[in-house]
Amino acid sequence: MDRIAHTPAGLADVLCDECELKYSIESAAREVFKKYGYRMIQTPMFEYYDMYDVTSPIHAEDMFKFFDADGRMLALRPDITTSVARIAGAKNIGEDLPLRLFYCGSAFRNEENFSQARQREFTQVGVELIGDASPEADAEIIEITIDTLSKSGLKRFQVDIGQVEFFKGLTEQAGLDSFTENTIRRYIDDKDFVSLENELKKCDIDDYLKDMFLELPKMFGEIDIVRKALADDKLNPRSKAALDNLMQVYQILSERGLENFVSIDLSMVPNLNYYTGIIIKGFTHGVGFPVCAGGRYDNLIANFGRDLPATGVAIGVERVMASLSAEESENEIEKDSPQYVTVALAKGRLAELSVDIFEKIGCDVTQLREKSRKLIFTDDENKLKFILVKASDVPTYVEYGAADIGIVGKDTILESGKNVYEVLDLGFGKCKMAVAGYPEMKDNLDGTNLLRVASKYPHIARDYFHRQKGQTVDIIKLNGSVELGPIVGLSDVIVDIVESGKTLKENGLEVLEDICDLSARLIVNRVSMKLHREKITALIGKIKEEI
Repeated sequence: MDRIAHTPAGLADVLCDECELKYSIESAAREVFKKYGYRMIQTPMFEYYDMYDVTSPIHAEDMFKFFDADGRMLALRPDITTSVARIAGAKNIGEDLPLRLFYCGSAFRNEENFSQARQREFTQVGVELIGDASPEADAEIIEITIDTLSKSGLKRFQVDIGQVEFFKGLTEQAGLDSFTENTIRRYIDDKDFVSLENELKKCDIDDYLKDMFLELPKMFGEIDIVRKALADDKLNPRSKAALDNLMQVYQILSERGLENFVSIDLSMVPNLNYYTGIIIKGFTHGVGFPVCAGGRYDNLIANFGRDLPATGVAIGVERVMASLSAEESENEIEKDSPQYVTVALAKGRLAELSVDIFEKIGCDVTQLREKSRKLIFTDDENKLKFILVKASDVPTYVEYGAADIGIVGKDTILESGKNVYEVLDLGFGKCKMAVAGYPEMKDNLDGTNLLRVASKYPHIARDYFHRQKGQTVDIIKLNGSVELGPIVGLSDVIVDIVESGKTLKENGLEVLEDICDLSARLIVNRVSMKLHREKITALIGKIKEEI
């Protein structure tokens, strides 16, 4: 009875008050879309999986898949844009271009972590402008986005715009292979300066391009970033053309009086096989995820029979709902106190070393030094709020926006898989993640043997063996002394943190392969980095100078 009385994990009932708010947001969006001449379209709740497998940027493991009576694999739609593209390419829905279409409906993704703003079933409202490759088309989509968020009731938000061709031009100039290009892209998109610098050290490219890639994660903010980049004589034509396009779109928006809602971010480099030009993300206070995303995808519709350029945006209704709630709460708080930057510190030795750094850069850490059972501490002069949490929870607090900044070990970041910016290696807590076992097991790590791997870090182990090595392994999650795994025959090898290696040696084990170096890292919430840019970048700068 208990099971049938509840919804499955990641799904939620929408009760009366919330349902009214949800409907009001959807209605406001429909009115905006109609005002710009868009017509509504409805797509199936599920499609053939092959359609998404070939065209969608959504990973297969993030889709809900099942089989029909004929054994063909189907998938619940992970987004609606792909279905609209199929219709535009395969159906005769109008010869006059451009097509202006909008939708409102549920999409489904197999999310592991749930909140109001992140569910397995969620509602998207969005528009697709098909058959127009002009800057005016991109500007129209951005204007509609701003208008929709405003009409939904949001007062404080910004829309970031970037251009993926800028990055593609740099990688073309550098002559990077596709694997290296994607690795660098991922580190730039995550603002993972540490990994980016290490990867670039391996690349045989000139110093100018290395410096450009290193600078790219910092290239967000005002339009002057674009103007400065355009003045660079060494920049190749493809990257310059992308900047010219971005400037044209920005100027159109400025002429329409929308420049205060718009920010530039050249470091937004999501899936490069999907997006082909301008990209869009919307951010608000109080929610740790973008409320909308979209951009130009000129190559998608050709997969369905018609080669048409297209651009669009999808807005997450539940995320707008969460943002409205957070905005209301923040307004109440700010009546009595100014905005603080919240820092999450891992309890224990890491917190002590972190406090030392904040003290050296001039922060008041008196409360943190005191012996008490308090969990929240403030530095009123510097407008900082510190919270002490369990190490494994730091990435969660930061990802969801409960903390703007966090300090935690690289092992915890990797194991959590949280979507945060990793901006600094703080240099303490150094050790490494490694594969260890009896010496004779080393020959079995060539990728041809099925191994049993014991670890406190199953996600790291799975990523290393499956994704990096392409080796199938059986992973056993342990919480205690993992060294016992090989000793008692539970596992062939272990994946664990190694500092001195003394425990391994005393038990006849040794390091067989290094996975990665570990140390304490400074992480930042993706939205906070945008909306509190000046405060956070100033704080990062001070810490960087000190370390």
